[in-house]
Amino acid sequence: ALPIFLEYKDLKLVYRQYAALFIVVAIDETENEMAVYELIHNFVEVLDKYFSRVSELDIMFNLDKVHIILDEMVLNGCTVETNKTRILAPLLVLDKMADS
Repeated sequence: ALPIFLEYKDLKLVYRQYAALFIVVAIDETENEMAVYELIHNFVEVLDKYFSRVSELDIMFNLDKVHIILDEMVLNGCTVETNKTRILAPLLVLDKMADS
């Protein structure tokens, strides 16, 4: 799929679609559109790894886990982690604690 960037007021919307899943990120003029586009792709890959082929229902019913994943990837608007294993590590520890 081609990257899609839309202008909206003083923001640029970076948009990516995966089957029925749509991810949209609003950025300002100081951000790199392609870097955000790749961040979206990495985010969906991490979701796929955790949920085994993520769907919109996975996100709706596990929003807390999705937020944990996003919090591991982005801090104060900056990408801080892209390694899938390191991103998922805290969530997998929480899952183990919940199971025991």
